[in-house]
Amino acid sequence: MGTEGYSPRLVEKIEYAGGNEASFAAASRALEHLAELPISAKHVQRITERLGRERAAQRDAEVEAFRAGTLKPTHAEPPAVAAIHVDAGKLQFRQDDGDRGVRAPHWGDAKVACFQTYTAISGEEDPQPNPPPLFLDPPKVMRLCREMERDRSVPGAGTETTESASRLEAESPALERPQRLVRTAVATTESTEGFGWMVAAEATKRGFDQALKKAIVGDGGNWIGPLAELHFPGWEQVLDFLHLLVHLYAAALAAYRGNAKDAWARYEQWLRWAWSGQVKEVIAGLEAEAHRLGQPPSQARADDPRRVVSLTLGYVRSNAHRMDYARYRRDGLPITSAIVESLIKQFNARVKGTEKFWITGGAEAVLQVRAAYLSEDDRAPTFHDHRPRGRAAGRARLKPAA
Repeated sequence: MGTEGYSPRLVEKIEYAGGNEASFAAASRALEHLAELPISAKHVQRITERLGRERAAQRDAEVEAFRAGTLKPTHAEPPAVAAIHVDAGKLQFRQDDGDRGVRAPHWGDAKVACFQTYTAISGEEDPQPNPPPLFLDPPKVMRLCREMERDRSVPGAGTETTESASRLEAESPALERPQRLVRTAVATTESTEGFGWMVAAEATKRGFDQALKKAIVGDGGNWIGPLAELHFPGWEQVLDFLHLLVHLYAAALAAYRGNAKDAWARYEQWLRWAWSGQVKEVIAGLEAEAHRLGQPPSQARADDPRRVVSLTLGYVRSNAHRMDYARYRRDGLPITSAIVESLIKQFNARVKGTEKFWITGGAEAVLQVRAAYLSEDDRAPTFHDHRPRGRAAGRARLKPAA
């Protein structure tokens, strides 16, 4: 294998373990137990990160090809329905240079995009005109909102939203849902600008531009809209319904603090309007509550009812063009970003932990390896099939590579 000193097949096993086990130490133990390969955790790290850098270089070459207009789709037939779900997770970094040990620890972002294709659905009727029972059950709504608020406010918290989303699907009545087909992933610690070009290149590679129905789904973060407008003009922009639900529930509780019955009635009304795409009614309802409560003072506390309702009203106004949920469901488009939150949780299983502090280059390399193996196409093994080969290890060490 040249500088690695292992055969191509062993290098692939090392990369798989280094990118998918919980740590390089765990990967070292797994390789010795399962592949009878004694290799130190440090050596696993060197090889995994080297391959991750090569994968990043391959990704960057595709971005350059996209920007030059020469990147072609890998499949001739475009998907019927395609969606890009985008979000950001958190991981811990440390100072890149200096003495050994953790110096200048800090939290940073890992931006993630989930590229999902779906089967097309037929019909002109909304396949689910009424909200799922989960959204109308007070204890379950309270738990869902509490979990999502914790995930948003605490960088080290686990992503619990995916379990709630799974319960949502399990408890919903039978309906015609588009079937998920192929998922691929892009992840990076780079800036929003760089991430945007990576997302655009991957979409072109997957043939998403030619899909009959296409959407970009996000939580309403102020970086997602500009990214979508720059790289995906004309696509449907969909606001994640779960994040909208959390805002509406918080506003209803704040507006009727101490009056649980009226707060729930207001939330349920807003929720039903939002589910059916009646955005003007939602805005009018929030405006009425904001007028009743009055404008929040400049130094209002975060939990001041006037501030909570005002912020929710601003959130809905700025995302109104992303809330036509009845039409999205008729078109077979997703309305939640739970799928990318689930994907982030799978990335977190490798890169996030109380004792994991990354230097920037190391995190970027491992994210590329993890993304390759979380993608449901052949990119993980194909990379090794086309990688230049050097000399092998063991008995074949001095023989020319085939």
